[in-house]
This record gives sequence, structure tokens and C-alpha cells, in this order.
Amino acid sequence: MALLITDECISCGACLPECPNEGDFRNSQATRKRRAIMSATARESAIVLIITHDRCTECVGHFDEPQCAAVCPVDNCCIADPLYPETTEALLEKVTALNPDKTIDPTKIWSGVRN
Repeated sequence: MALLITDECISCGACLPECPNEGDFRNSQATRKRRAIMSATARESAIVLIITHDRCTECVGHFDEPQCAAVCPVDNCCIADPLYPETTEALLEKVTALNPDKTIDPTKIWSGVRN
């Protein structure tokens, strides 16, 4: 299952350099309501961070936990996306395809992976 960034995101960018698959990116075109108090103009121009589901492997094969969630200063900001459920096997296949030159460790799986 890919992860998604919730509306609680403060767009700090801490997750950007941590993704082993380069699955997070800034979307300056997208807008969404923020829980933080900001003017309508600031809210419309706010940079939104998005995890791309086709590149997200929940860090399976790389780490024991998703790195975006591990470094995020906001609790429960990076969560499992119910629209993109994937098994451990599917995530391992995806990570291998995305990283053909990297060594993938099939024992690096976090407890949140849904099988």
C-alpha cells in the first residue's frame, strides 16, 4: 500500500530527501485547506507535498519503517493510503523494479504493511 500525506502536513520538506524511491514531491499547483491559520491567498499558494503511489514502496526492502513517517515532525501525517493496497510481495517487486542497481533486503519490512 502506498502512503499518503494528510492535510496535517506543514510542508516542511523533511521527508523529501529521505525517500529511497524519490516518491515525495512538491506540488505547488495543488491547493487544499490547511488546519494552520493562514490567509486565503497564502493557503492557495501553499506548497503541497504529495507521495506518488507508483513510486512508494513504504520503504520495504530499504528500511524497517517508512522514512517519511520516521522524520515527519507531525504525528500520523504519513499514513497508509487505502486506495493503493499492496502486499509485501508486490512492494518488493516494485522496489526491485524502481531500484535495479541497489541491493534490496527482503527482510526490511515494517509492521504496517497489509498482506
